[in-house]
This record gives sequence, structure tokens and C-alpha cells, in this order.
Amino acid sequence: MTTPFGQIGAQDVLDIVVVAFLIYQAYLLVAGTRAVNVVRGILVFAGVWVAAQLLGLTTLSFLLGRAGTVGIFALLVLFQPELRAALERVGRPRGRDASASGAALQDLARAMERLAERKTGALIAIERRTPLGEYAETGVNIDALVSVPFLEALFARNAPLHDGGIILQGARVVAAGCLFPLQPADGTYRRYGTRHRAAIGLSELTDAVVLVVSEERGSMRIALAGRLGPDLNGTELREQLRELVYDYPAGRPTAPGKAVSPEAAQEPEEEEVRPEGRSRPEVRPEIHKEGT
Repeated sequence: MTTPFGQIGAQDVLDIVVVAFLIYQAYLLVAGTRAVNVVRGILVFAGVWVAAQLLGLTTLSFLLGRAGTVGIFALLVLFQPELRAALERVGRPRGRDASASGAALQDLARAMERLAERKTGALIAIERRTPLGEYAETGVNIDALVSVPFLEALFARNAPLHDGGIILQGARVVAAGCLFPLQPADGTYRRYGTRHRAAIGLSELTDAVVLVVSEERGSMRIALAGRLGPDLNGTELREQLRELVYDYPAGRPTAPGKAVSPEAAQEPEEEEVRPEGRSRPEVRPEIHKEGT
């Protein structure tokens, strides 16, 4: 085919399609994360650099070139967690894994409702395609079937495993009292308590569906892909679990219900856990006393 740019064959068309697909996939990797603003900044930086070269601004071109070289290494260090999560998503298996049974999800939803009614805090991560073994190792191995009394006992006040989250694989609880990575205190959800930030932090690094019950308000929410969904009632929670876990289609992006903006969702009463000021990067997702 002849165009103003010369001959274009089938191989050229295939090349364009593949490049466009890769650019789109790269956009999906950073969409909804703090890396989006960094990408915009890089594009502005590159635009100024190109303009300086075209206009013959030698000194400015030299300085921007040097800064760009150093900036690449700085970005690798600064965004190491995001790069790790992106590479993990690229290598994530695409096949459908055996998901939790409908009965197990019903028991899970009922347990969440009972905990919310009693304002008992809870943090539950449901494994999907991303293995959560490294986080399960931070807790106590259990390997027990999901049931309402069992989940209530795990999160009961003053229970040995009350502090921390539990991890579900299919219809089984594999570990309890686990440590989840916290969403940065200076991030979008900085006004939230430790439990909610732990739910958001784990969902940023994995594709897990993370359920959280607020001990302050008795609300139920779902964190997914680094975003916290709105308050859910029992019916909405069951529907979300069915869509996100039981009917989870391989390769299809999902979101925690009808997404709400982080600023709109930040209410003062969500400061449910008083930070302990620990210096290590991972802390237990909750402590007994809440509120500041």
C-alpha cells in the first residue's frame, strides 16, 4: 500500500499494532497509581529536552541530558515497589485458578456482617492469581475451612490472633495474624487508620481482594488494585464477592464496587488505629485501641 510516507506492507502494520498494544498495556500498569503523575512529568521533561535541542540551546540540552541520566536511576530506586508490582502482573499466570466455593463466600460475608454489627475490626485477604505465600509466612499457619464461628473467633477481642490479617486460598484459611504492607502515610489515604492502609497496601502490590471492617464505624469495605471502595451492606458485599472471586474472569480488570474518590471517602472517624511509630516498613495492621 502506498502512502505519503512510502510503501506500507503487512509487516509494518503488524509492527504498529504490536507497539500500540504494548503502549496500551504499559498504560494499564500505571493507571490509577502514583506513577501516572511521574509519567506525565517525564513526558514534559522529554518535551522540553527535545525543544531545547531543536532550538539549539546547547547548555540547557546538556544539563537536561545529564539530569535525565541520573533521573533514571533515581526513579528505579524511588518506584521499586511499583516496578515490582508491574513485573509481577506481567508474569502473572493467565489461566483460571480454582476459586472459593459459593458456600465459603456466603460464610465469609455472614462473618463480615456479624463482625461489623459488633464493631469488631477485621482484615481478610482473598488470594486470586498472585500468590500470597510471602505474607502468609509472617503469620501463623492454620489451614482450616472457612466458617462463620471460626472467623469470629479469630478476630474476637483479646484473641491471640486478633492483631493482623488472615489470608484465604479458595475455601480455606491458610494463615492468620499476618503482616500486610502499609500504604504510605503520606499517600492519598493518609488519613485512614492502619487497618485500612494495610488493606490498600496489599491490594497495590497484588491482585488480592482485601476485605476490611472498621472497628470505629462498623463499616465493611473492599480494597482492590490500590483503591478503597465505598461502604457496603450485606447484599452488596455478597454481590461483590461473587463478581470478584467466584466469577472472577482471567485477565479482566475489576474494581472494588463503584469507586469513590479518595478525598470524598476520607472521613475523620476513619482514623481508627493509632499509629505506633514503628520504624520497620511492615507493622501489624491493627492494634486494640482505635481513634485519635
